[in-house]
Amino acid sequence: MAGNKKRFVRSRTNRLVGGVLGGIAEYFGWNANLLRIIYVLISLALPTHGVLGLLLYVIVMSFMPLDDSRPVGPNLGNLFRNGSSEPQNSGRKVIHDVTEQDVKNQHKDGE
Repeated sequence: MAGNKKRFVRSRTNRLVGGVLGGIAEYFGWNANLLRIIYVLISLALPTHGVLGLLLYVIVMSFMPLDDSRPVGPNLGNLFRNGSSEPQNSGRKVIHDVTEQDVKNQHKDGE
């Protein structure tokens, strides 16, 4: 039953930048978005105005291993593609090899 053991790793599926806060939230069973908001507020409240918080995030990200048991999920790079790197099917037909013609001069006056 070693597969059910919790591991302290960066998340591949619940991440915006490096997956650090998503991994911490998954490990403890917390809400990741709430943890992100609390982290940003505490970082900005420090006298260093977020520099110390950013430095701490980078240090933890460099030492915390990446979760290799799950497929890659959405991140900041594909945030605007609805979490998918593949094109979305909008249900519209795509027409290929079409030539456009000017029909203004083809109509006869008086008809």
